[in-house]
Amino acid sequence: MRTRLALWGAGLLCLLVAVLGGCSASRQWRQAERIDAAPVRVTGVVTAVEHVPKSGYEQVIAYEVQGRRHTVRRSLGAGTGSPGVGHRVCLEADRDRPDVVRLCGERYPSGDDLYPTYVLVTVAGAIGACVVAGVANGVRRSRSKPSR
Repeated sequence: MRTRLALWGAGLLCLLVAVLGGCSASRQWRQAERIDAAPVRVTGVVTAVEHVPKSGYEQVIAYEVQGRRHTVRRSLGAGTGSPGVGHRVCLEADRDRPDVVRLCGERYPSGDDLYPTYVLVTVAGAIGACVVAGVANGVRRSRSKPSR
C-alpha cells in the first residue's frame, strides 16, 4: 500500500511540475508575442538594486508609457556587469499592456535564459510522470498475476 501511495505522490508531483512549467513557458511566449505585435521602446531608469535573500540581487527599473509610470523588477545574473542605480536602460513594452516589458534585445520578458528553463522543467516533469505511471502499471500487473 505504501508503494502505491508513494508512486501516486511522485506521479502527481511530476505532473504538477510539468503543468506549472508549461503554464510559465506559455505565459512567457504569449507576452513576447504581445510585445512583438505592438512594441513601444522606452527608456527606463534603475531606481534601486535590492538584495533578495537566497536569490541574489534585483534591479528596480522605473519607466513611463503613455504618461503613466510603471516599475519592473529584474533579477541580476551572476555577473555584476548590470547597470546600477541611476543608469538608463532600453525597454520594450506592449502598447496595450505597458506592464508587460522586456529589456531591448531580449526575446522573452523574464529573460532569454529562463524560457528554455521553463521548457526543460516541463519536459522533465512530463517524462517523470510517464515513468511513474509505467512503474505503477508494472507494479499493478505484477500483483494481479496469479501465482503458479
